[in-house]
Amino acid sequence: MKKSVSISLILLISACTSTSGVIPLGDDSFLISRSEKGFDVTGSAVKADAIKEANKYCESKNEVIKIIKVTQKDMVPFKSDAQAEIEFKCIDRS
Repeated sequence: MKKSVSISLILLISACTSTSGVIPLGDDSFLISRSEKGFDVTGSAVKADAIKEANKYCESKNEVIKIIKVTQKDMVPFKSDAQAEIEFKCIDRS
């Protein structure tokens, strides 16, 4: 019994991530939307993860990221997850 309670608490405390992946918006711009569950997750941490994902996408095209717009929201206990959205373009390295 104690073992299952411990496992349940670990799962509750650990973060769980959801991402939209890279979504084309037209005009060569893209959007990534992320949310993370967990009591120690902040909107800025989720934003940083979204920026890393966007950088990885642009690097795969041999380009660099140009951030257009970023939004973030901290989690509210028992109400909402930490969230972030990043709108960006991939531009030539020159």
